[in-house]
Amino acid sequence: MEATILLGALLFPLGTALFLNSAGKYLKLNKITLISSLGLLGSFSGFSMMFVLLALNNFHSKNITYFNWIDSMGISFGLQWDGLVAIMTILITFLSLIIQLFSKPYMESDERVARFYVFFNFFVFSMLLLVMASNFLVLFIGWELVGLSSYLLISFWYKKKKAAQAGKKAFILNRVGDFGFLIGLMIIFDLFGSFEYDTIFSNIELLDSQQASMIAFFLMIGAFGKSAQLPLFSWLPDAMEGPTPASALIHAATMVTAGVFMLVRVAPILNKAPQILLLIATIGVLTSFFSAFIAMTQFDIKKILAYSTISQLGYMFLAVGCGAYVAAIFHLITHAFFKALLFLGAGAVIHEMHHEQDIRSMGGLIKKMPTTGFTMLVGTLAISGIPPLAGFWSKDEILGTAFISGGFYLSLWLLGLVTAVMTAFYMGRHWIYIFLGEGRTKDALNANQAPRLMKISLITLAIGSVFIGFINTPFFHGVEKMLEEVLINVEVTHSPTGTNFIILALISVFAGVLGLFISNIIFIQKIINPLKQLQEFPFIPKKIRTMLVKAFSQGSPIPSVLKNFFLSIKRLSFNGLYLDLYGKRFLVDGSKSFSRFMAVSIDQLLIDGSINNLAKIPIYIGKKMKPLQSGYIRSYLTVFGIMVLLLVFLFILSFGGLI
Repeated sequence: MEATILLGALLFPLGTALFLNSAGKYLKLNKITLISSLGLLGSFSGFSMMFVLLALNNFHSKNITYFNWIDSMGISFGLQWDGLVAIMTILITFLSLIIQLFSKPYMESDERVARFYVFFNFFVFSMLLLVMASNFLVLFIGWELVGLSSYLLISFWYKKKKAAQAGKKAFILNRVGDFGFLIGLMIIFDLFGSFEYDTIFSNIELLDSQQASMIAFFLMIGAFGKSAQLPLFSWLPDAMEGPTPASALIHAATMVTAGVFMLVRVAPILNKAPQILLLIATIGVLTSFFSAFIAMTQFDIKKILAYSTISQLGYMFLAVGCGAYVAAIFHLITHAFFKALLFLGAGAVIHEMHHEQDIRSMGGLIKKMPTTGFTMLVGTLAISGIPPLAGFWSKDEILGTAFISGGFYLSLWLLGLVTAVMTAFYMGRHWIYIFLGEGRTKDALNANQAPRLMKISLITLAIGSVFIGFINTPFFHGVEKMLEEVLINVEVTHSPTGTNFIILALISVFAGVLGLFISNIIFIQKIINPLKQLQEFPFIPKKIRTMLVKAFSQGSPIPSVLKNFFLSIKRLSFNGLYLDLYGKRFLVDGSKSFSRFMAVSIDQLLIDGSINNLAKIPIYIGKKMKPLQSGYIRSYLTVFGIMVLLLVFLFILSFGGLI
């Protein structure tokens, strides 16, 4: 029975995708949405039933084999069911269902709406296959199908050049990460002779530190590609060219979480590779910091959220690198809710602004779209780490575990704390630009409240963003309990408790409040004369205030120097650290130049030229001998006679012993 429920829940989205692919063009939007949503609802219901059974069984894992696939290699097709898989499957199907309900009014005017639902459900199936796999080979199939699905959704509006290019960019950069992932899988099979999780993890003691580090390194590259970490992150902001519901699906519940899930799944291997764990944590926090830095000056409503996704994923990798696997999955859960909320809120704004995405063209929408505005405010406060919202509990747990890890991790904690300030700043700026003040364009002045289905989706996600964090607080370790058997032989870093928790939590909250405060004084209070504000600031001694005002007064060289410095920093942030520019110049343009050089200089001139010149030799000899073939009998007889006389002469010489 359990095997049937699991397989059915996995195949429901695939079945509806296949049906709509063949019959969708003959159906109206209401029926398309109903069929697609029923597939996701059936899948969610099946996984919910299995979760109840798993909880009653104290979260003991099951490995269900359906058939032997490649007997010679001992590979079967099977599904894994444990606490980690239960979390992921319920999260994927629930959020996908909410996003799909939102999609109905958003996509209703699109002529290819049936194809959108086909791609959407196929994406969900691919992600479910990835997380439910009982061996690395099936996981890799789901991994690649997720990459294909993302390409189909990102480039859904393929007639737009930017959308087509964004789809190709995402596909190619993910292939770079997947190449590393594939090497890791080859090493695993070479060492263990199997792809099965049970076989590998039960014999993990056979790995020495060097072998574990090698496997972990290549799997890390795969995770960085799929979850958009340095240096493979630039595809994710460009992926915003797809429909907003697709963006919400990619960012909240599917593709970008695959890398984090995979690393938690291989935690027993990572546990034997401490250097790789430190590398994962370092790259994660650097990615988080730099993407937050870029987000502070962007004006595209979706791109800001895209960079925030990269930043939050960096926190998850920081948690994995600290050995805090529970905190990583916990933040994955909370992030899924508030990020889906923010993306769908942005989608509602874009829908009512007639697909305008520049936040400078908005303003005053809280009066026109109060439900959207207040639900997005919940998401903004959640991602900023304001208690008791979901983001506070998970982000605080990550920063806390980084702090108590000590050593070099303390510097990572500090950088993560600075990133928290930046996150609150740019998210406060994002919300203020959109909803406060007066409408700056005709579309903003004439905007209407979002359709009912959109509002229901936003309210549901806002409620989740408030309460989902309580599943794993210092007072209730729900996620930790669910992952206990998955991480049974793994050294796990637990979150701080007691006084340490209170102190670190207060520091974390202060970082979020500080970021929101700065965005408030800059974008709401509209400080026109900062020197006057400084002169009246009560918390700085009068002598220091006078000295600072004098130093920054007109005529002093300091203001112009600072202005130029901050303009340079702003340009660096706005242009995304110029990573795309130099990446295009050295990788894209460089590879094109190299290809042209190989095609013209090496292939045509050297290789083809050498062969062609060799072919010219017999042609030259033939041309020189061509006059001998005159066609006159007298010429042939003359030559024949000369050759006969020559032969007779040689014969006489030979007979006389002269030669």
